Amino acid sequence: MPVIKQDLPEKYWDKLFAPSSALAMITTVDAQGRPNIASYGTCTRVHHRPVYIAFTTTRGKDTAANIEATGEFTVNLPKWEDGILEKVRVCGLPFAPGVSEFEKAGLTALPSKLVKPPRILECPRHFECEVEWTKEWAEGRVMVCGKVIAASVDSDCVDNDGFVVWDKVLSAHYCGGPYGGQFVAAYERKSVGIPYEGPEVEIANKAHQKTYHEFHE
Repeated sequence: MPVIKQDLPEKYWDKLFAPSSALAMITTVDAQGRPNIASYGTCTRVHHRPVYIAFTTTRGKDTAANIEATGEFTVNLPKWEDGILEKVRVCGLPFAPGVSEFEKAGLTALPSKLVKPPRILECPRHFECEVEWTKEWAEGRVMVCGKVIAASVDSDCVDNDGFVVWDKVLSAHYCGGPYGGQFVAAYERKSVGIPYEGPEVEIANKAHQKTYHEFHE
């Protein structure tokens, strides 16, 4: 059965990037238009409305060079499934510039709506971004912050209110370099109350209600 991608209006973008930090496969293109995929364990939504996404890369790597050349990137969020996680690892290998990670990992490029870096068909969620700013720090590390200008999702992975369906998106985290090829699941949901009585609770609840209504206008 073919995958049906659904474009979401801006009011749903913040809810679509949940949890707020996730394993990501980031696509860019170089000055010649050749696509690149790189895997990142830390990719974070850093602003809600409008939605901004940030991640760190390394000066001299293809992703940093491509972003400097084009000012665009696409964030693709993979599932907690062996097949795609194995491809995440392949895309983390140090291929030479110009080598296609799409071919090496057996992934499918899907044209994006508004930017040149393609989406990855096998990932259920996509965020097309224009670079807002970059900052080099910590001996060649580069922080990249991008504004989301389009978002799309597999049609069965969101409900009618734009909330993700957790047992469909199956989001994941990467444990980090010292752990090698280890990942942890990040898709179980639990509602937790506040075991505290005080005026701060009412203030917080009003703020949450205001946010809820803003996102459902």
